[in-house]
Amino acid sequence: MAQIIRILFVGFTLALLGCSPDGQVASEAGAVSSAASSAPAEPAPPPGFQNYVETGDLPAFLERGVLRLLAPRREYQGLPRSGMPSEGYRELAEKFARLNNLEPEWIIKDSLDALIPALLAGEGDLVVNHMTRTAERADNVLFSLPISRATERIITPAAAPSVDSLEQLAGMRLLVPKGSSYEQTLADVKAEHPDIDFTVVVRQLDGNPDTLVDLVTSGEYDATVLDDGVAQTLSQYREDFTVGLAVSATRPVAWAMRPGSEHLQTRLNEFLTRYAIYASMRDYRTDDLSGIKERGVIRMITRNNPTSYFMWRGELMGFEYDLVKKYASEQSLRLEVLVAPPNVDPIEWLLAGRGDVIAAAMTVTPERSERASFTRYYNKVAEQLVTGDDRPPLDTLEDLNGRTLVINPQHAYWQTAQEIRELGIDVTVTAPNDNLSSSEILLAVAEGGFDATIADSHLVSIERQFATNLVPGYGFTEQDHAWAVRPDNTELLASLNEFLNRHYRGLFFNVTYNKYFRNPERIGKYQGERLTVSDGLSPYDHLVKPLGREYQFDWQLIISQMYQESRFEPDARSFAGAQGLLQVLPSTAKELGYTVPFDELSGIEAGVSYLDWTRDRFEDYLPLDERLWFALAAYNAGFGHVQDARRLARQKGWNPDVWFGNVERAMLLLSRREYYSKARFGYVRGTEPVQYVRNIRDRYRGYLASKNKVR
Repeated sequence: MAQIIRILFVGFTLALLGCSPDGQVASEAGAVSSAASSAPAEPAPPPGFQNYVETGDLPAFLERGVLRLLAPRREYQGLPRSGMPSEGYRELAEKFARLNNLEPEWIIKDSLDALIPALLAGEGDLVVNHMTRTAERADNVLFSLPISRATERIITPAAAPSVDSLEQLAGMRLLVPKGSSYEQTLADVKAEHPDIDFTVVVRQLDGNPDTLVDLVTSGEYDATVLDDGVAQTLSQYREDFTVGLAVSATRPVAWAMRPGSEHLQTRLNEFLTRYAIYASMRDYRTDDLSGIKERGVIRMITRNNPTSYFMWRGELMGFEYDLVKKYASEQSLRLEVLVAPPNVDPIEWLLAGRGDVIAAAMTVTPERSERASFTRYYNKVAEQLVTGDDRPPLDTLEDLNGRTLVINPQHAYWQTAQEIRELGIDVTVTAPNDNLSSSEILLAVAEGGFDATIADSHLVSIERQFATNLVPGYGFTEQDHAWAVRPDNTELLASLNEFLNRHYRGLFFNVTYNKYFRNPERIGKYQGERLTVSDGLSPYDHLVKPLGREYQFDWQLIISQMYQESRFEPDARSFAGAQGLLQVLPSTAKELGYTVPFDELSGIEAGVSYLDWTRDRFEDYLPLDERLWFALAAYNAGFGHVQDARRLARQKGWNPDVWFGNVERAMLLLSRREYYSKARFGYVRGTEPVQYVRNIRDRYRGYLASKNKVR
């Protein structure tokens, strides 16, 4: 049995990081990124659910018909590249509940250190947030069988020597979070080795392991301590630290229950053991559809980019992601996502058995077709000439005479441009000064910085939703985008083709396609002046003013944000499903205790409450105005992307505590692969939050300068 449990999630990496219920930076088991087939929203008690106090065991839960699952708000999850995110574990917990004829009800806590107290007080029945099992915790709660194991190790900057022996700690200052097991571990080391003189600095931190590493790599401290699984996850996108000496024994990581919940513990352990057996079968499998169904999991290999797979406001999204998620749902499979790094050929991963299908906007070519089998096409794209509306259009190749194409030499468009010159067209082809992405070049064309470029038509469609003055022109030969499977996986190929044949250009496909490539709701969202209302700024001033006082926001700022979000249209709905006057995602609304759809008042309340929540995520020492700009940026793009930008700003020598001219500059860089591939939350269209904050600020200043003053 112990061996079975030890292999649970072997080869998988950690996805959700944060403080454990007593303040420890928690170890998280990692399975392959399970973007579950139904893409569950952030769990929260459904409308009408009233919590209660219950301190009994499984028989009491069965009598009520409910299993209450305790979990923290999503805050530091990051983009799952190859590791089960919190949704995957939460789906697993829901499955356990339903197999035992219990309805899962989620109890979400603002902080991780509130979980165990809530459990012991009878507010919930099972903590679905993995924590290292220590002797102190074992005295207070019951643990499930381990779903992972963790060893605490010394972390130092990459530029410094690795700590490989205790003697090397002499003279060093080590930072650890207050209340963490790391604090006790280093205290034990000092007690056992009094001759080694090192200093342990204990601070109250936010639970984000990136913060620990940032404070060390900045030179403020010499080292810190992380669980090896946490360090492994951070190494997926960071190269600025070194993992060194183990300073603790390897300890189990598990879920927690109240003392006296032995019946629940037994039933849960049986369930996790079965899951462990299936989990151990997943790595490097090359079986066909029948084997995939036996596993219950289909593994999608993709890229982190604005078309295939990305995170927006904490939600996993992407055209290919949504399509494969639908297929997985129809086949009663869970979808797991593996992001191939830029320097990795996804076909190599496929043939090695690391995944089952490549869905990454891959163009079908003769060379690729010799190595993998492709489905029918699900999208057709063509390279296009693109210019701005302030310049002559490029409807023919001849229109390029005397013009300048700006293209990254690393892109395939560079070869196309050379072939155009070989046809005798008098066009100048030049590279940008920086290693710009296609999206960045298109934005520069729209802003008049570059004359023209070449880009794929589907990318042009996306960028035109934000830069409406882009003018696509001459299109080259269309090419097919298709999914790839191993040549001998004929069952899977046939099943995927049947799915695509049935859905292509049907309702589901068209809605999904338009969501990413032709969404008029996103066009003009950031344009225009405010609507004028005779006696105020908007039709909703009377609703916003008391909420502004309650949450300590200037009501005129909320009105400025409301216009930015919905242009005062209460029925507005975004491409991602955000609703209401302040465009709140249903999952966020439920987490905050609001029901959807909104009426006008509840939609405003949910938005103001969420802005308040994002503001509270940032440090108290920040000036009030900076906390506000950061909060607005987090409201738009997600807290994680803002933290990535602050980290990048620090690395660039810019002020990570100032938005304008500093962090916003770093945010713009996170749409470039060389930066987002090393960011915890991955790709973000940095122009969106940058424009969002600037437009709200400028409109707010206009309100303050107008006759409409605070009353």
